[in-house]
Amino acid sequence: MPYSVAEAHKLFEQLPVFAATRLREISGMAEPYIKVTDRYAKLVARLTNLLGHTPPRDAQDRVIRDLLADVFDFLYEARSLIVGGKLSIAYPLARRAYESLSLLHLCSLESAWAVKWQRGKQIGNAEVRKHLSANPMGEPEAAMKELYSFFSEASHPNRDLVSGRMLGEGNEFVLGLIGKPELFLVVDYCAKHLELWHWLAATVSYFYREVIGPKDPEYFEEYQQCFEQAKPVKRWLAENSVSLHAEALEIARKEGHIK
Repeated sequence: MPYSVAEAHKLFEQLPVFAATRLREISGMAEPYIKVTDRYAKLVARLTNLLGHTPPRDAQDRVIRDLLADVFDFLYEARSLIVGGKLSIAYPLARRAYESLSLLHLCSLESAWAVKWQRGKQIGNAEVRKHLSANPMGEPEAAMKELYSFFSEASHPNRDLVSGRMLGEGNEFVLGLIGKPELFLVVDYCAKHLELWHWLAATVSYFYREVIGPKDPEYFEEYQQCFEQAKPVKRWLAENSVSLHAEALEIARKEGHIK
């Protein structure tokens, strides 16, 4: 249809409608992921409240508490963006959660790093990954680097992740969520986001095990149930990510976007 200011304003006013539609569509498909991340979030909130009734032992404990809250807040806010299809906006939040979480893990294992960070030392993620991979209770460097690369690359504009919206080439309006996000990207992101929740719960539950035991003996049963509930969800997300990616590639080939 011909351009008009009235039509432009009408489309702008529909942005919340587009967003609500995408949220409804993706939330319906991602219900198992939503349920298990809710369960992990409730578990960490339960521990946080318990710690609110328990003074910190030392500087390391204070640092872990602050990083725990930081990671929780960013993971919690990121999910609504993920299931709303706003992936490009969610990436910086997940990157912050990842960096704070990996630092939390290092500080939980080696109190000296917590003290250094408390005193203002800047600790880059490459250094965190190096020391975590060297610790028997750390994480494999390759896996951490893969996550870091995923969130870092996605947090900056790049041709692979900035959608080609074909504005003026068949599309008259491309803002917000008028277009459907690539489902395989949504599913892959859900899988990585779930992994971060598990990493957070595992790290802080172990660090505070001696505090939890006497005050909330049923906590670890809930933790184990969360872990078991997450296993089939992780498999489901991985399987769907592969199949959806294959479908997207096949569509792209048929449309001539790739050979």
